[in-house]
Amino acid sequence: MPAKSSWLLHIPEIRSLLAEVALPVIDRAAIQSIFGLGRRQAIELMHQFDAYQAGRTLLIERMRLISELDKIVANGEYQQEEARHEKLTAALARFQRARRAQEVRIDVAPAVFDARMSILPGAVHLAPGKLEVEFSGCEDLLSKLFTLAQAAINDFDSFRDFSEGVDRGRG
Repeated sequence: MPAKSSWLLHIPEIRSLLAEVALPVIDRAAIQSIFGLGRRQAIELMHQFDAYQAGRTLLIERMRLISELDKIVANGEYQQEEARHEKLTAALARFQRARRAQEVRIDVAPAVFDARMSILPGAVHLAPGKLEVEFSGCEDLLSKLFTLAQAAINDFDSFRDFSEGVDRGRG
């Protein structure tokens, strides 16, 4: 069926509009307007719903059109499209959040990649069950957390000792 996704989610509104109209038949121009389709798509849709030709005009009985829309809802096609749309919307929202996060640039000095637990910035305090970080903004916080992560990677035994409160002879 042509360009289904462009109108399928609007079936309740389309059906409501058709129910209010007092006309016995609907022509191609009305289908274009109601469904938001182009000329060719409207004609294809009308043929799909068994429209008929009256002279040079393609028509479909209004009640038949309503019935066809009801069939789409009843067979689950509308619900499937709605679920697909919700899934797509959620995926796009996740992508946009990830994109915004990727645009944040954290300035770190090359020395950070060699960080050790013994030389963490004074604004980072790690104790058993507790982490305190003093920061002055989002990027500063991320920079300090990155430094802590690098120190944990480079000096894991000390990181474990700090976080678990184990004293291995440090004075």
